[in-house]
Amino acid sequence: MSNENPPNVGEDYIRFHKVMTRGLALSIQNVDSFLNSGELETQHRDGFLKYVQTFSSVLNGHHLVEDEKIFPYFMDKLPEVPYQRLISEHNIFKSGLQEINSGLDSLKVENDEMKSLQLLKSGLGKIDQKWHEHIQIENTQLYGRVGSLKIDSEEMMRIQKEFVEFFQEYAGPEYLLGPFVLYNLSPEDRAIAAQGLPEIVTKQLIPIEWKGKWAPMQPFLLE
Repeated sequence: MSNENPPNVGEDYIRFHKVMTRGLALSIQNVDSFLNSGELETQHRDGFLKYVQTFSSVLNGHHLVEDEKIFPYFMDKLPEVPYQRLISEHNIFKSGLQEINSGLDSLKVENDEMKSLQLLKSGLGKIDQKWHEHIQIENTQLYGRVGSLKIDSEEMMRIQKEFVEFFQEYAGPEYLLGPFVLYNLSPEDRAIAAQGLPEIVTKQLIPIEWKGKWAPMQPFLLE
């Protein structure tokens, strides 16, 4: 976080939900397009697989950090949030991710492309059915209320760091994770999110050293 914007993990996770919402919608849109055309475009094959793979990894890490770190931290501060319902819905999303990952594994070895794309479609559909209502509850009842809690800046920065480090243990690789998160955000939100990253990441690693690894995803990302 920069000096211009005091830390607020609630705003961070509302912003992160925007990343995942776009990732979900774009993945569904492209799977449907490929199924309708009868093939996965050769030109964008590698980038699409990387994009959906990163979506899956990021969503898994996001829900793990909520279950293991975020929800336990806020349970006594915001006890009326329906935490058990949210955790139960995470298990539904996990089932969808298993189908997505199976489809990705099959596509990587070029097994029955249409059947593999149908697996992606089914897994993405399971997530999409619950996703928008799910994050509406989290955004309004949990994350949108964090700023009204009496959490000082030092404590906010501590938990922010703890949550991010836990998430990074389960999501990655970092050379795909960073660009995926930043470039699924609008320029305005991206600028805020980038303030929380070391300059070496935003000015050296992502645009230069990692570029060759994430560049295939570029057709699916925002400019």
